[in-house]
Amino acid sequence: MDRHAYNQLPVVEADGRTSRGQVVTFNGILHSVQSFKTPLDLLQVRDVAQHVRTYAPDADLLATLDDIQRDNFALIVDEDHHLTGIVTTSDTTVFFREYAQDLMRIEGIEERMKEAIRAQFDGDESGMDAAIAKVTDHAADIRKKLRPAILCYLERFAIPPPQGGSDTEALAEAEKRLGLPKPGKAFEKLSMDELIEVLLSHPKAPKLNNSTGVAELRGMLKRVRDVRNKVAHFRGELTGEERRLIVVASKWLEQNLPVPIPKPPPSPTSGAHLPNPHEGTDNDAPKGTYAALSSHLAGQPENVTSLAMTFQDVERILGKELPRSAFEYRAWWANDSTKPQSVAWLDEGWRGNAINMAEGRLTFVRTNDREEAYITFFAALNARLQLEAGFPLRMASPQGVNWHILAPLPWNSPESANINASFTRRKELRIELYLDCGDKAQNKTKFDELFARKEAIEAIVGGPLRWERMDDKRASRVAEYTKGHILTDSANGILIEWAAKKAVDFIRAFSPEFSSTGEGLLVP
Repeated sequence: MDRHAYNQLPVVEADGRTSRGQVVTFNGILHSVQSFKTPLDLLQVRDVAQHVRTYAPDADLLATLDDIQRDNFALIVDEDHHLTGIVTTSDTTVFFREYAQDLMRIEGIEERMKEAIRAQFDGDESGMDAAIAKVTDHAADIRKKLRPAILCYLERFAIPPPQGGSDTEALAEAEKRLGLPKPGKAFEKLSMDELIEVLLSHPKAPKLNNSTGVAELRGMLKRVRDVRNKVAHFRGELTGEERRLIVVASKWLEQNLPVPIPKPPPSPTSGAHLPNPHEGTDNDAPKGTYAALSSHLAGQPENVTSLAMTFQDVERILGKELPRSAFEYRAWWANDSTKPQSVAWLDEGWRGNAINMAEGRLTFVRTNDREEAYITFFAALNARLQLEAGFPLRMASPQGVNWHILAPLPWNSPESANINASFTRRKELRIELYLDCGDKAQNKTKFDELFARKEAIEAIVGGPLRWERMDDKRASRVAEYTKGHILTDSANGILIEWAAKKAVDFIRAFSPEFSSTGEGLLVP
């Protein structure tokens, strides 16, 4: 076993059948030597063998994983109990590694196609919407035949068609009653089949240099689609030919599809980049493997709207090497909010763009996605709080930043104590009492006074709060948190309702603490 690097040996009979699913392992040998307190040469295989479950060659791989995790292997036998093989932890690791590589290559192909489509239309959103509507109109043939069919019906019963006016509304009603799906679909929701058709229906569709059409490319992409479906639905391991297909397709698309030219985002909303009074006082700075990249992008001047980098530039910023997959798979650079590397730029309001895998470079482009999401959420929260009788809402439009003052409390100066809503880097939304009169000592003194009444205040709010004195900062905070990510929750009605209820609770609890009479601001 040691000489051949075997971790286990199945026990078989003379005819090759497994001996009741028995196996010899290093642990079994050592445990027997220790238990019998005897030299090794006095033991036989039967003394150290252990029983294990066996599986048929066509058994579901997932069914074997528990045993493989526990024993590091599983025995595979045929219907006559002849041993046909062993599946080990190493085997499953290799299998799932190849499976992950296949998925990343296919995801990279889809991302490259999306990027090429954006480049084809070059900002012409209406043109792209029309192309998508055409491709996704799966009832187009019925729509074409509907009007002639209705006219034929009317003629059959000698009913004259309507004179004058448009029959558009009548046809729309007929389509509705027939349940015909409307054409059109969100770009990010397109299936691979639909992506292929949008890409290849464009007048500047890519093709082989010596070809007069796109038949060859369409055929290859359709085969890639079939491989994608096989992998996505776990329909067995890819063949060598299938794996070569996605490698060739990935390389050809990388080199031959158009790349969008990075463009600056639209002009920001007025006042969207006002100084943040929370700046320098928060304790949730970028963290994790890609924190240095987050900080680098966050530190760019506002007039910098695009930033070209090589992969080596990114490594220098991080102070470490990127994983090998960053150089091999386009999907690693996808703008996916579930991946830690892309969160590093998405959370700072940037998107990866114009990725060139062959040359190892990309361009980060500043976006207004987060700014618009903040405005959407805080405007909805303002509207909800306007329904609360007596709530002292600060009537100010959201400015497109991660915090928003909901109500000021009377203290040293205007807006020195506020009830705020703010989103954190840890994908949380908090409602907070924020103390910052400009004087650190006064802030800490007021915080301590409030903390002395912690139990009474929390009883009004209805639960425990986070008391953040922040001794290394000028300001202090008392807050309650819940899960919430601005890029996915900007229109989340449940989250807006939570924030409104907590803002009301905070006013009830804290406004008496800032009143000379001890009365709250909120009308009961």
